[in-house]
Amino acid sequence: MRPISGQRGAVLMVSLIILLVLTLIGISGARGVLMSERMTSASRDAKIALEVAESMTSLAEEEIEKLTQITQFGTVSWQHMQGEGPGDVFSDQIWENNSSISTAKKVPMLDADGKKMSGRMYIERFGLAANDDPADNVDQSAGKPQGKTPKTVVFKIVSHGVGTGGTERIIVTLYGKEF
Repeated sequence: MRPISGQRGAVLMVSLIILLVLTLIGISGARGVLMSERMTSASRDAKIALEVAESMTSLAEEEIEKLTQITQFGTVSWQHMQGEGPGDVFSDQIWENNSSISTAKKVPMLDADGKKMSGRMYIERFGLAANDDPADNVDQSAGKPQGKTPKTVVFKIVSHGVGTGGTERIIVTLYGKEF
């Protein structure tokens, strides 16, 4: 064994370098876990926003099914006649809480605080569905009085959902109802 004055501290230096490398590996792993957690949270938030928008679409379909005559449509500000709906569905003005262009409704989902979540939607009359079937013998009168062929009115439903973290999703769909 050498006297203390003759040692150069090589073991100490190697130990410190190994400790530094292990620390860097640990920090890198922690960053990876943190990034993964953020991505999972963002994905969950996007799915919640989509579920809210889908729930709003279902509520809009229920509103359309309540109509017994087409003349009942357009009596509220968030029901728009053909060509009168907003042009840009991504405009923030449509989805603001005080907007009369769309309506807010509660959906059967709870946020982290246990409060019901809400979304926004509007409906625009889109026109009549065309019978593009070349077969002229298609019978569309099932369950209808004789001589009365039903007219299928198509509606455009635009729904907006916001996740708990602020992620937004918009769904645009068409829905037809016979009158």
